[in-house]
Amino acid sequence: MAESRTEAARRLVRERLDPLRPPGYRRIAAAMLVTNVGNGMQFIANCLLVLEMTHSPRAVALVLLTAAIPGVFFGPLIGVAIDKFERRWVFALADTVSVVTLAVTLALIGTGHLQTWHVFAMVFVLGLTESTAVPTGTTMVREIVPVQKLLAANATTGVAVQIGNVIGTAFGGFLIAASSVTWVLAINLVSFTASALFVSGVKTDRVITKTGGDGWRETVKRAAAGFTYLRTHPKTLPSYTMLLVLFAVLYMMNTLVAPYAENVLEVGASGLGFIDAMFAVGAILGGLALPLLTARLNRDRLACFGLVGMGVTLILLWRAEGLAQPMVLYALAGINFQAFYIFRTRVQEQVPVDIQGRVMALLITTVGICRMGVYIVLAAFVSTLTLRLIYLCCGIAVVVLGVVMTTHTIVRRVESRPPESEPELVPATTGS
Repeated sequence: MAESRTEAARRLVRERLDPLRPPGYRRIAAAMLVTNVGNGMQFIANCLLVLEMTHSPRAVALVLLTAAIPGVFFGPLIGVAIDKFERRWVFALADTVSVVTLAVTLALIGTGHLQTWHVFAMVFVLGLTESTAVPTGTTMVREIVPVQKLLAANATTGVAVQIGNVIGTAFGGFLIAASSVTWVLAINLVSFTASALFVSGVKTDRVITKTGGDGWRETVKRAAAGFTYLRTHPKTLPSYTMLLVLFAVLYMMNTLVAPYAENVLEVGASGLGFIDAMFAVGAILGGLALPLLTARLNRDRLACFGLVGMGVTLILLWRAEGLAQPMVLYALAGINFQAFYIFRTRVQEQVPVDIQGRVMALLITTVGICRMGVYIVLAAFVSTLTLRLIYLCCGIAVVVLGVVMTTHTIVRRVESRPPESEPELVPATTGS
């Protein structure tokens, strides 16, 4: 018995370390970890800066809305850039723009010229760079990691992201309490610089072939290629739709947690920190176990069970009270959220590498629209009843989708496996 447990532990360690073998992937994982440390700090800094300058809680919702706008309006063009140019330079350029933006903001603070509109401009630019870096990093992982190991790599990246968020949020709160927001911005500037250096050293075997012209008509065709591919490949749509749902739920929960803790639970800033951290703890534990579970269980059913579990968790949050209940429920939400990486892996397996950027950027655009809707509701109707109803309605919708998907996988005995070869890109349908 002891030997079997030891062997199981060894297998788990091997499965966790296997995705880290390609040097390029280690660089990307390091960049995502460092970037999310900065993003965790930046989120707090953005909210506090605008709150100090305006003394209006609604202004915080407007800041979050501003961060979502770039992904909605520029997502298709970002996707074109990801597929048209070398992806490591697209990622590095996004980080460099973030560095310059933060440097300008620090200069304005240092000279005493910072105004409210400067903060909104900073948030807009950082929202644009984040909307560029996230899909670019995802497509780079797809380029580097063999398709058979893609799920383990995605889960490992998710663990790195959550660890970065936990460290960034905690460290950012400590810095602000001990000194000022200025230090948070300065350290975030360093994190983006490090991220750019990590990714700029990544090299892949992808060959970029230039087809068509460079006019605005051709650019529009290329931008629409992600939607066209999904429309002409209906087998991809169920996984893509579930990926979209879980992505939107994640942003919704991140948006609601602050007013939920403050206005509904009345647990204050410390309670907010505990609840937010528990989601990350659950996500880290789930991410560590995911490759081991999917190696032994039907990954499609596992993803659908996770979807149902996420919906049930949201419904329970509708009636949660105190601090302990929300902490446990947010941890369960983090565990169930690992279904996201199964659905993302399925989409990555089914979509050709040369169009991955446009498909993932389309996801960012669609989720951005959902984020804007939530932010508008919060800005206009911040109340205890509204916050609880959002959890309830979203939970019911996710449970229904999860039950439908679970029934589909059981009745039809669906069991997907990584493809033996890369999916082909058909120029006539993609506009590439």
